[in-house]
Amino acid sequence: MIGKVGLGNFAKGILSYCYYEKELSAKQAKEMTHDDVRGELIYIQHLGISTLKDGRLDLDYLAKQMLDNRDKNRNLNKYVWHQSFSFPPGEDPPTEKLTTLAQEFAKEFGFSENQMLVFRHNDTKHKHVHIVANRINYNGKNTADHFKNYARTGEFSRRMEMELGLTITPDMSLNQKVKQQVPTQDTAIINLRKLVDQTLAKVSAFDDFANQMLAHGFKTYRGRGVAFFNIQNRMKVKGSDLGKDYSLQNIEKRMGMEMSQALMPVKKKKKSRRKRLGLSI
Repeated sequence: MIGKVGLGNFAKGILSYCYYEKELSAKQAKEMTHDDVRGELIYIQHLGISTLKDGRLDLDYLAKQMLDNRDKNRNLNKYVWHQSFSFPPGEDPPTEKLTTLAQEFAKEFGFSENQMLVFRHNDTKHKHVHIVANRINYNGKNTADHFKNYARTGEFSRRMEMELGLTITPDMSLNQKVKQQVPTQDTAIINLRKLVDQTLAKVSAFDDFANQMLAHGFKTYRGRGVAFFNIQNRMKVKGSDLGKDYSLQNIEKRMGMEMSQALMPVKKKKKSRRKRLGLSI
C-alpha cells in the first residue's frame, strides 16, 4: 500500500477530482452525468449529504460545509488534507477493511472529530482510495499537523498492512511503464531475512536468538507466531511474511537442527583387539 499526501485550499476542486477524477469548473460540473462518476463514496463523517436529481452527490453542498468550518480559522490557508492509498495490482480490499483504514487514519492523523470523506476508485489497475479531510475542527482548531507527513504515512501504511492482512509493499512502484511487475520484496525485507538466517546459524535456543536480534535493533515477539519489530523505523513484520522458512514452527525447527548437530557425539572407530594389544595386522 502506497500513501501520498497533498494539502490544498480549494475543497470543491479536490472533491471534484475524487468524485469525477478531474477538476471541474462550475459550468462543467453542471454538464456531468451519472456516467461520469468515477469515485464511490464509502465513508463519511461530520458532513451532511445532498444529491442532485440524477442521484449524484452535490459537491457544492459538501464544499460549502467545509468552507463554513474553515471560516472559524482564517489563519490556516491550506485547510484541506488530500490523502490517497494505492494497492498493488490484484489486491482489492473489501469495504470493511477500507472503512477500518479510514477510521485508523483519522485517529492517527488528527481527524477523528473533523469533516472527512473517503472515495474508492476501481477503474485503474491499482485499486485506490482518496481521503478528503478538513484540518480544522468545529472549534476552529487545526488538529492535523502536516510536518513529517511523508514518514508518518509510510509508518502508518506498514502498520495497516500488518493489521489488515494486506500486501507489504514499502518500495512498490506504481509506474507500469517503467516496471511491468511490482516487486513484493524490498531491501528491508531481504536484509531482515539475511539477519535471521545469520542469527539462527549461531544460536540453539529461542532466548539467545531474541537477544541476538535485539542487539541488531529488532525486538522478537513469540506467540502463536513470530514477529520482528524494527526499533529504528518502528516497522513490524510477521515471520510468515518473510517466507515459509521464517514461520515460528520452522524457526524453532531450524534451531533444533542446529542444536542436534552441535550436540551429536562423534563416534570413534573401535580398535581391533590386535591393535589394542599393539600387534601388527
